[in-house]
Parts: sequence; structure tokens; C-alpha cells
Amino acid sequence: MRSLGFFLEETFEGIRRHSTSSLVTFLQAFISLFLLGAMLIFIIIVNNFVGNFLNNMEMAAFLDDNLAHEQVVELQEGILDLTGVREVTYVSKETAFAIMQARTTVDIDDLLYERNPFPASLKIKVTSPKRARELAGLIGQLEGINDVAYGEEQLSTILPLFYGIELTCFFLAIVLTGVTLLIILNTIRLAILSREKEIKIMQLVGATSGFIRFPFLLEGLIYGFGGAAVALGLLAIVYRTLLTYIETHYIYNPWIVDYDLMMGNLALVLFILGGLIGIIGSLIAVDKHLKKSDYKPSISAEVG
Repeated sequence: MRSLGFFLEETFEGIRRHSTSSLVTFLQAFISLFLLGAMLIFIIIVNNFVGNFLNNMEMAAFLDDNLAHEQVVELQEGILDLTGVREVTYVSKETAFAIMQARTTVDIDDLLYERNPFPASLKIKVTSPKRARELAGLIGQLEGINDVAYGEEQLSTILPLFYGIELTCFFLAIVLTGVTLLIILNTIRLAILSREKEIKIMQLVGATSGFIRFPFLLEGLIYGFGGAAVALGLLAIVYRTLLTYIETHYIYNPWIVDYDLMMGNLALVLFILGGLIGIIGSLIAVDKHLKKSDYKPSISAEVG
């Protein structure tokens, strides 16, 4: 406990001596980790949306309102016999209304003036999204089918854009991590230079490299963890505000990721990354200095 107190005292003394550079380092760590967290939020949302679509590929064949029950059953059986169709489920007008109501936070019944505009449909699950275009063409030609809707066409346009943005985010994340690492490294190097005489004295009295290194590692961790904590807090506020806005203004929001799940992933990544950046930057700075200033007493010094 006495050693821990000494290490903490040395760490905060180093931060105090270089308050300006320490503040700049902390702010850089915070900004970098905040931007990394924002990119991670976007990547998680995109992957969740695309994954849900591909894993639950469905088509909706909208029916004429005048179809009899026997005709609906006949259509259902005929579509189920098509190659590439896994399951066909009838969705009545009332069920379609209830589904849409469940997906929104407002009461749409008040907006429709007691008229249900949602048509009955057949919900069709396919074995592969690659079959969607062909099946949509076949099903759309059947008598009693007004229209066939599926998201493959829209997704084929959006996916390349999303993947391009994800790749850009990944590249920027690497750049930001490298910049933060260099800034922490330089800040620790300044702290080492200001205590160069103290370090030499500690080496003379037999202090190990680990003993000398530990306060600087703590300083790097403070920058990394501190920046991660502030970034996470601000990202939590931003994401909560975004969720509230989307739920209030948009009826259908399949891209939303649960708040607790999103924050849990962000906390894990930001604190691990912040800690690693702080430790690696400190280790590089300290070890480089210790190798240069490794004290070897001369013969005359030993005799004297």
C-alpha cells in the first residue's frame, strides 16, 4: 500500500508539472475515442440492419380486396410449390394494421379516420435472397396479386454505400488511434525528461526498471481511461437523444439497436482501447528512455 501511494503521488505530480500538455493529451484521447465510438455506433447499426434483412428475407404479395377465401388458399398453395419458397403465411387486413401499430409509438388509429388502408397479403419467406428477384416476377404475374414488395432492389443500392462508409470509418479509426498513441507517447516523454535526474538517482540506488516505469504507466492509463469515460458519457447522451427522436418521428425503425446493448458494446471497446493506447504509449516512451539512459557506474566512481 505504501508503494501504491508513492506511485500515485508520482503520477499526479507528473500530471501537475505538465498541466498544459496533460490537458491537451486528455482532450485528444477524449476526442479520438468519441469519434471512434460514433463510428462504432454507425457500424453496429448498419450490421444489425443488414443482418436482420438477410437473415429474415421476406416478400409481401399484396392481395385484391375482393378475393374469396378459397382463392387465397389456392394462391398460398401455388406459391408454396415454387422452388426457393420456404414458407407462406396469410396476413389479414386486421393483422397488417396491428403489426404496423406495434411498430410505432403513436396511435395510428386516430390518423386513419376509422378506415383500414392496409391490404391483406401473403408473407413469403425465401430460402435465399438471390432468388427474390426471380420469385417476385413469377408471383407478381399470378391472378389476384396486386403487387409484390421486397427490399432486395433497395438494399443492392444501399449496401455498397454502407460498406464503403464502414471501410472509411475503419481507416479513420486506425489513424485516430495512431495519433492518440503518438500524443500520449510524447506527453509521457516530456514527463520523463523533467524527472531525468530523479530517474538516474533511482537507478543508482538500485531501483528496477519496473519500479521506475510504473508511475508513467499509471499516467498513460489515466489519459486512456479518462478519455474513454468522458467519451462514453457523451455518446450515451447523444444516442439516447437519437433514439428518442427516431421513436417520436418515425413510425417504422428497423435499424434501431437496443440502448443497453449498444452502450455495453461501446463501453467494452472504448475502455479496452483507451487502456491499451495509454499503456502502449507509456511503455514505448519509458523503455526508449531507459535504454538510452541505462546507468553504468565507472571504475573511478566505484572506487571512490
